[in-house]
Amino acid sequence: MTPEDSPFTLRQLEEPEIQFEGGTETSPKRGLIRYGPRLYEEGHHTIKLGIIGDRDSIRRLTELLHDMEVGIHPGTSDNPWQVPYPGLGKSSPLNLSINAKKGWRRQIRRRDIQSVTSKSTPRDRMERFLKLVRKDIEIIERDSIQPNAIIVCIPQEVMDACTPENQDHARIQSEGSDLRNRIKLIGMEARIPTQLIKPSTLAIRTDRQRASRAWNLTVGLLYKSQRGHPWKTRQIEDGHCYAGLSFYRERDEGDDVIRAALAHVFHGRDHIILQSDPLPDITEDENGSPHLSYEAARQVGEQILEYYEAQKGTRPSRFVLHKPSVFWEEEREGLLDATDGVRDLDLVWVRRRPKVRLFPPTDYPAMRGTLLSVPGDDVHYLYTSGYVPEETTYQGSGVPSPIEIRPDEICETPSLGICKEILFFTKLDWNTSDYAIRMPATVSVAKRVGTILSEVDTESISEVRPQYFYYM
Repeated sequence: MTPEDSPFTLRQLEEPEIQFEGGTETSPKRGLIRYGPRLYEEGHHTIKLGIIGDRDSIRRLTELLHDMEVGIHPGTSDNPWQVPYPGLGKSSPLNLSINAKKGWRRQIRRRDIQSVTSKSTPRDRMERFLKLVRKDIEIIERDSIQPNAIIVCIPQEVMDACTPENQDHARIQSEGSDLRNRIKLIGMEARIPTQLIKPSTLAIRTDRQRASRAWNLTVGLLYKSQRGHPWKTRQIEDGHCYAGLSFYRERDEGDDVIRAALAHVFHGRDHIILQSDPLPDITEDENGSPHLSYEAARQVGEQILEYYEAQKGTRPSRFVLHKPSVFWEEEREGLLDATDGVRDLDLVWVRRRPKVRLFPPTDYPAMRGTLLSVPGDDVHYLYTSGYVPEETTYQGSGVPSPIEIRPDEICETPSLGICKEILFFTKLDWNTSDYAIRMPATVSVAKRVGTILSEVDTESISEVRPQYFYYM
């Protein structure tokens, strides 16, 4: 099919820039090297790091941290996307150091691992390992000077023991409970953000892998240490409030299922997590996607705006809500009533897996930023992953696919502006140093947080923290 025969209109969106300490860039890594991260205070900063792991993982992680001090070149290639890691210390453009003193290290000993593997079921083994981690975090927490974050290295034997048969190690899950999520909750209760590392992450074979691990670790720890942001938004205007809506099942041991909603709010510098009260009358459509009643939608909208007003002293002039399912009439009405006094309301449906693909007549996949729009029908397919000319590469696997964007009938902003904003939000997740993520952070982060808050032992948390660094 030629472009003239296509049922779509085709345009290329400009790659959005992100803001660093001294300027703007499109590439996170190049921006950090050229301008440095956005730190809250001037001067050099040290990240205090706790480590929990077995002897081998602590050794491997310590070796990586040592290499990070001097810098790591990813190899001999001159490809733009292979950005050398610049090193740490006072002379580094990152303006950071990492201190992992021995008093903040807790070794998981052989007898501890045996106490895990000796349990009869994967769930019992997981619970035993979580008990060990909780104890070690509590010991680290009692130090006169607490670390800013704790890395938990999962021993290979523990991964094998806690993973049920016929299940891969991508997620360590048993009977609906997820090991990563449970450790995040333990860290949240101790008020110390955590970072999980699997054995495969430390099984580094090439300088390219080593540089990639160093970049990702630095970006994540910088934000988790609460020393600043690797980069920040530059396109959110004053008076604009963005939120992503996700849903999760709140569980307890009696299997009493309560459906709740989670809103993830962006209002400039940071990402804020809001947990709603249990919501009444949640309905599922034929695809299993949940929908809010009028009362629940009004409740969610009011909660978001009340938080914004408490922080800013006034209501926003514009409120944008991204949702992974179509808006029903009851949802529209509830949100309209909740946003009384807000000048512009933009309701947007963002879907991950549409049945649309673009195959360019070249050796390269579709470019990131390619936008296919359906004339006469306000439906848009945006390539948030794909070939990046300035990086001279496509770093994904397989044929990239777009995401689907459908502005609701209640959407004041022109569709092109909505799509440009969503492309921008794919560069706003500080859990990775990658060029961009596939879904906008409004949606992806809300979903990630929802999986954590759906854990059975969430009820043991005295307070659900609103800071994103506890969840990433």
